[in-house]
Amino acid sequence: MAKIRIRNDNLALEVPDGSLILPVLWEHTSFPQGCEDGSTPICACVIIRGEENVSHKTQKEIETLHRAGLPNSSRNRLACQVWVMRGEIEIEY
Repeated sequence: MAKIRIRNDNLALEVPDGSLILPVLWEHTSFPQGCEDGSTPICACVIIRGEENVSHKTQKEIETLHRAGLPNSSRNRLACQVWVMRGEIEIEY
């Protein structure tokens, strides 16, 4: 089991390894609904800790973050494109 800590909501949740984080955010927080396919930056978030425990960025995600003017950092992500593979992550949105 992986753990997602959500700084904005002071919340920690256990999820199965390999879980997409967007549905978890929708279920347990007021995180905004969006495109779900990485084409808009509405679900932008920051991986505060544990970026080594998430999936790699897709090219589409990189392009969307660039168009939104967000710095090209491994910490800036789109929640609809992030799977927590193992371990613990902490995010902020």
